[in-house]
Amino acid sequence: MSLSEVNNPKAAADLIKKFRKRFKTKVCMAPYTEHDKRIVSAHTLSVKSMLGKISIDGHVYTAEMVKNMSKDTFPIDIKRKGIRDVSVFNGFCATHDRELFSCIETEPYRFTPKQNFMLAYRAASRECYLKRKMAESLPMPEEYADIHGISEKLRFSDFTLMHQAASLRGAEEAELLKTTLDTFLVNNAWNRVITKVILFPKTPSVLATAAFQPFFDMNGQQLQEFENLEVEMSQLCVSVIPVETGGAAIFSWLDTANSAPRIFLDSVLQGNNLTASVIHVVFDNIENFALKPDWYESLTCEQKDYVFSRVVLFEQSGSYSEKRRPDDSAPYLDDWGKPNIVDF
Repeated sequence: MSLSEVNNPKAAADLIKKFRKRFKTKVCMAPYTEHDKRIVSAHTLSVKSMLGKISIDGHVYTAEMVKNMSKDTFPIDIKRKGIRDVSVFNGFCATHDRELFSCIETEPYRFTPKQNFMLAYRAASRECYLKRKMAESLPMPEEYADIHGISEKLRFSDFTLMHQAASLRGAEEAELLKTTLDTFLVNNAWNRVITKVILFPKTPSVLATAAFQPFFDMNGQQLQEFENLEVEMSQLCVSVIPVETGGAAIFSWLDTANSAPRIFLDSVLQGNNLTASVIHVVFDNIENFALKPDWYESLTCEQKDYVFSRVVLFEQSGSYSEKRRPDDSAPYLDDWGKPNIVDF
């Protein structure tokens, strides 16, 4: 539905404007009392050491919100974009962005405990920032009524209320993860995060970083009771990055987490082609990704359509529970070489 199709286009435009403005809010999320006044567009995928390794002319492909939506379009698309504007959020001041992540930005990635921790910390910080903004952006009943010209008082359905509750809960759990990591950060307790890595001899064509709650593994086994709002969920931090020897898919979780992250990773490792498995982990669960331009442009229309079909799932749980192991039936996408599995 486009703005011209609603009863009150101005009210709808104002709501969208407020939504976009909220995601430009600037704050430093470092767990310290003193901050630099300059809030930067913090990159969760480093410009030089990560995005620069796969970019062409300073550009990659990434998922982006569609500016002019209509009833015939999806709200997101895969577009070519400059790496300076990819994988950013306004979550750290200039001083803390530089000091906290210098071990990732200025040093070769050698899988040290601190590097693994800070990579997971940055992904969790972005998730915390975005989840809270999403929860704050849920429209109120009176805003819906105003947009659609409804005079009587509206009441949200039970389904909508459940969606709102889930959104708020997701924000709270992301904040809990971030708070726990803050405590570890202040105490230099890098080893409180468990890290396992799939090492590839070739540079990945797909880079990504994020934190998410694995509800189902790739074999369709339910891992966490997402329907139960009283049960605490565990989160998994995943980063796919280039390294000196090729590439790495890095899986990290708290040492206090339940079994869900470990079992999810086990199901990934059971794949017949770990390149395909990791690619599906990214597209099915993560919107914060970057694609190597010459790889993406070389895909056939069928392959691009398949990639897009995975990106717009938004929620992997239903897909894995109904159609197990998508990597086994997917069209060929890429091969990053024979992998090694390493614990760090």
